[in-house]
Amino acid sequence: MKKIFFIISTVLLLAGTAHAHGSISKLPDSVQILQYKMKLHMNVNDMDVRNSLAMAYFRTGKFAEAKKELEVVLEKDASNFDALDGMGIVLIKMGKNEEAFSFFEQAEAINPKDVLLHVHRAVNYKNLRKPKLAEEEMTKVRSLANESESKEIDQEIVLLTSSLS
Repeated sequence: MKKIFFIISTVLLLAGTAHAHGSISKLPDSVQILQYKMKLHMNVNDMDVRNSLAMAYFRTGKFAEAKKELEVVLEKDASNFDALDGMGIVLIKMGKNEEAFSFFEQAEAINPKDVLLHVHRAVNYKNLRKPKLAEEEMTKVRSLANESESKEIDQEIVLLTSSLS
């Protein structure tokens, strides 16, 4: 049994790491959730993995679970940029735009040049019925983004504005 656990653990560790809103592999998010949980079982204090688990939950529409994971990260590190930004997008999908706003403010204080943060803020402003501020954020996006990021920006907007089926 220990040998099987070791083999599974090794495979999971070699699967790679994730970006703030990326994924551990090309596997479906439901499988990634299992991978991240296994990694956390081995190291409960790995906040990068916990952030990645939260984003996998986010992508599968499990917003309460994503929020719970991000709360753990922020409890340990209140200035974790990925968790602050992640909490903002989770709250947007939960319809809590006023609450999301404060997380984006905190994230921007840490990294004001993050392109996707400004996309998230633009969507947040749009949801708060502040079109002028939303457009100002999109102006920042255009000034910060390079040409290759435009597809990623469009995908992020779709992700935040679409409803899950």
